[in-house]
Amino acid sequence: MPRIPLVRAVLLATGVLVALTASASLTVVPASAAAPESPAIEWGVVPADAAGPDGRVSLRHTIDPGAAITDAVAVTNHSAEPAVFAVTAGDGVVGADGAYDVRTDAPAAGGAWIDVDGLDGGSLALAAGETRVLPVTITVPADATPGDHPAGIVVGLSADQAGVTVTHRVGVRVHLQVAGDIAPALRIDAATASFTPSWIPFAPGTLTVEYQVTNTGNVRFGASAAAEAAGPLGLMPGGGAGEALEVLPGGSATQRIELPITPLFFAAGEVAVTPISLGDDRVPLPEAASSGFSTPAVPWSSIAVVVLGAGIIALVAVIVLRRRAR
Repeated sequence: MPRIPLVRAVLLATGVLVALTASASLTVVPASAAAPESPAIEWGVVPADAAGPDGRVSLRHTIDPGAAITDAVAVTNHSAEPAVFAVTAGDGVVGADGAYDVRTDAPAAGGAWIDVDGLDGGSLALAAGETRVLPVTITVPADATPGDHPAGIVVGLSADQAGVTVTHRVGVRVHLQVAGDIAPALRIDAATASFTPSWIPFAPGTLTVEYQVTNTGNVRFGASAAAEAAGPLGLMPGGGAGEALEVLPGGSATQRIELPITPLFFAAGEVAVTPISLGDDRVPLPEAASSGFSTPAVPWSSIAVVVLGAGIIALVAVIVLRRRAR
């Protein structure tokens, strides 16, 4: 089977990136895991200066179109065995689950502007316990558009296990912003809602609101959402909030918010998305956006109890009337 073109990779707060996805021919596991048949190989890659790791968690630069800057990363083999690693740069993307990923296909945006020196044909051989500083050059094309161009530098190690290639990947996130006009903007597509009644009669049910946020601007932002809903005439209101998520320029994310609500046969409300700053970002935020929704909210369990109760009462009344008639 062909290898998948996109490997999901999660960037942790420490700047470490761990690949997660797999296919039948490419199994990806955390970098700290060990192959059963081989010694454990553990390694790390972090931002650095000429002397070594410098405490940063990512590479962050604002660069003019047509300009270039230099930086560095330090790769360390923490294991007791030598190893040969593959070092690549790729474009950044946020996956459907909100995790930051780095593509494994040929970069076409920010990843294509990154050159990592000190390699031998894209490979890096490290002795046990060795740390190597690799110079990084970022060259921005003269026609690059202003705004964010997310990327990452990934260090990987592959091994063959019973005919399956297992690839371990860690890396550093690269925040690239091309200087120029910054135009933050977002759009929230029409929200939808569905109601799930509780099996406990007369208890609140669950209203699930689904919405999609699209970044129509040129810089990333975080999106924090909250939903409010109520029955007819605003009766029995309820509310809930969703998790904050990162949305890259041109990207979109679909989220859900669940909130308890008393079923009154109909519910309507609004979901509002508020942009927030992420990390060390210092850019203007887009205007908040909102979208309305409505859905039937039928308390089926309560209706069943009422119908059953009415049936019992009617049956008792018929029996009483028959006895009196006799």
